[in-house]
Amino acid sequence: MSETHEEEIVYGRRPVLAVLEEGRPVRRLLLVRGGHGEVVDDIIARARAAGIPFDLLDRVALDRTASGGNHQGTIALMAARDYADFDTILAAVGPKSFLLFLDNLQDPHNLGAILRTAHALGVDAAVLPRRGGVGLTATVAKASAGAIDRIPVCRVGNLRRALDQARDAGLWITGLDPEGDRAFGDLDFAGPGGLVVGAEGHGLRRLVREGCDFVARIPMGPTSAGSLNASVAAGVVLYEVFRQRANAAGGSTAPS
Repeated sequence: MSETHEEEIVYGRRPVLAVLEEGRPVRRLLLVRGGHGEVVDDIIARARAAGIPFDLLDRVALDRTASGGNHQGTIALMAARDYADFDTILAAVGPKSFLLFLDNLQDPHNLGAILRTAHALGVDAAVLPRRGGVGLTATVAKASAGAIDRIPVCRVGNLRRALDQARDAGLWITGLDPEGDRAFGDLDFAGPGGLVVGAEGHGLRRLVREGCDFVARIPMGPTSAGSLNASVAAGVVLYEVFRQRANAAGGSTAPS
């Protein structure tokens, strides 16, 4: 086992299997392409059962990650904490629930900052895709200033499907995109809802955008300013959500 400046890694077939047997939080597995054997098969089966993503890579990539250690074609990238169960979060949805969905964020500092803001502004849980974006690394934990221990963070296999489930549970979903058809301040966030923030530089993926009830933009001044950083954009809108909810004395349960 070793620890880099970003996250703890565990390597070697038996140590990785032990991690899975103990139920420790694993962010991702890296397996050598073409690897086989009883232990490897057991690792893959356990990963699939637990919903842990794994990548098949060449040995050079694994050598680089393990910094020369004897990884035996098997590496576990550990998560900074356990992920919450999305179905459990949905089962607790009520008239004042608000969830944050993050579509393939790549920067751990952005994710950490967003989770810190989300916790401070009363978001009930954050939802990440299992593949395509950063997970709960030690860097995310540090950037969150401890917020990852205070706000549930879920990981789902299909973000679009998760949005559909959230809508079925009674949440009104607003996507945040520079090309949104209305300003975010024109929406009523007092009722049960969710906000979807896209990846840095790419915004919302098409299917994710189509899974939103509304797509809103942050009005900007000079066009030369470009778009806002993902964590800044999330903070701006989440504060409006917080403000409306703090001032609400009833009224609509859906954005207008």
